Amino acid sequence: MHSIAGDGSTTVSGGGVFHFAEQVRHEFPILPLTSDSTVETILHERGTKIVEEPTALRARRMTREELHRIVWERPMSRLAEEFGISGNGLAKVCDRLDVPYPPRGYWAKKEAGKPVVAFKLPPRKVGIPETADIHPSLPKLAPLPKAAQAAAEAVQQVADIVVPNDLGALHPRVQAWINDHAKKQKERDQENKRRRHDRWWTPPVIRDLTERDLYRFRVTSAIFFGVERAGGKIEKSPIVGKITFSIDGHNVECSIVEKMVKSLKQRDEQRNWTAYPDHHQSGLESSGCLRVSITTYLAGRQPQWIETDKTKIGKLLPDIVGAIIAAGPILEQAKREREEQQQRYREEEVRRYEARRLREIEEKRWSRFREFSSNWDERAKLLRFLTEIEARLVAEGDVIVEGRLLSDWVSWATVRAEALDPLKAGAASMFAAISKVTQWP
Repeated sequence: MHSIAGDGSTTVSGGGVFHFAEQVRHEFPILPLTSDSTVETILHERGTKIVEEPTALRARRMTREELHRIVWERPMSRLAEEFGISGNGLAKVCDRLDVPYPPRGYWAKKEAGKPVVAFKLPPRKVGIPETADIHPSLPKLAPLPKAAQAAAEAVQQVADIVVPNDLGALHPRVQAWINDHAKKQKERDQENKRRRHDRWWTPPVIRDLTERDLYRFRVTSAIFFGVERAGGKIEKSPIVGKITFSIDGHNVECSIVEKMVKSLKQRDEQRNWTAYPDHHQSGLESSGCLRVSITTYLAGRQPQWIETDKTKIGKLLPDIVGAIIAAGPILEQAKREREEQQQRYREEEVRRYEARRLREIEEKRWSRFREFSSNWDERAKLLRFLTEIEARLVAEGDVIVEGRLLSDWVSWATVRAEALDPLKAGAASMFAAISKVTQWP
C-alpha cells in the first residue's frame, strides 16, 4: 500500500521496497542514481540562465487608528514622504478609510499659537475598510545616458530655430495643409454655385483659417524643420496635429494642438476660433495657448509643454526637439529590454521543460525500481510455495497431471519464479536497465 509522506515524498507500507534496496546496497554497493536535485546543475552546465525576479516595492499596512494618530502628529507632506507617496495620495488613503486629517492651514495656525481643532476618528461605517496597504510610488526614472546625449546634441543643433512670423517659408508638409484648405474652399464654393437653385440645399461654408490655426501651423513648421535638422523624419502629419516622427527607426507620436478649456459661450461662438471646429470636442474652446506632448509611451516618461502668457512655445522649441530626438534611444533600449525579457522567458520555459522532463524520467525509473522490488518479493513468495509443493511431492508421489509429471510442473514453475529475480544478472545490470528508461512524451 502506498502513501504520501509529509515532505511530499512517496513511502511504501510494510517496508518491502526499502528492504529490497537495503539488500541491493548490502550485496552490490554501487553509486546512486541521478536525482531531481541535479537539475539546476545540469541546466547550469548547459548554459541555461536561472532568473530571479526582482523584489517588488513593499507596502505598509495601516489601520484606521494608526493612520488617524500619525496624520495629526505631523504635516501630511512630511508624512507622505515617509510612505513614498505624495500628500494628495495620502489624503486619498485617509478618505478611503474615512479618517479625518488636518485642513489646509492647520499647522501654520498651530505653530503661530492660534487655537486649532483636531477631529476625532468616527466609528467605522459599513463598507469602510479597517486597514489599507500604502504602496510607495515608483522612483523617478533617471535619464538614459544615450537619450540625454541625443537630446543635448539635438538642442545644440536647433538652438537658433524660431517660429516664423509669416507664412512665407513654411515646411512643405504644413504648406500642403494650407494649399489643401484653399482647394477645398474653392471646390465648396463651386458646388454651392452649382446647387444654388436646389430647393433643399443649404450651402455649407468652409471657413477661412484663423489666427490660431495659422499660429499652430507656424509652430508645427518650426518643429518639423528642427526634427529633420536633428536627424529625424516625419512619417505622418495629419492636419489635426497628431504627428508621427521616425527617430532611429522608431515611431514617436506627438501632439501639437490647442490647449482647450471649458466654455460658457454659445455653440456657434465656441467654434469661431478655428476653421476646423469638428476637430475639437463640443463645449470647449481654445485657451489661447498651445500644448505639445509626446504621446508615445517612453518607459514612464511622457514629456509635455504648455505655453503660457509669459513663456511662449517658441522659447521651448529646442527642448521639444531634443526630447523628440531622445525618444529614439529610449525606445531602442525599451525594445532591447523587451527582447532580453522574452529571451529570459524562453530560457525559463526551457528550464521548466527540462526540469519536468527529468522529474518524469526519474518517476518512471523509480516505478521500474519498485517493479523490480515487487518481483523480488513475488519470487521469494513463489519459491517458498514451491518448497512446500516439493515436500508434498515426496509424500504424494510424482503423479501425472494433464500428461506431465508433477515434478515437471514444479520445474516449470521454478523457472518462471526465478525469471522474476531482478538481481539474477547483478545489481549493475538491474540499474543499467533502469537507466535506459528515458522515454518521455
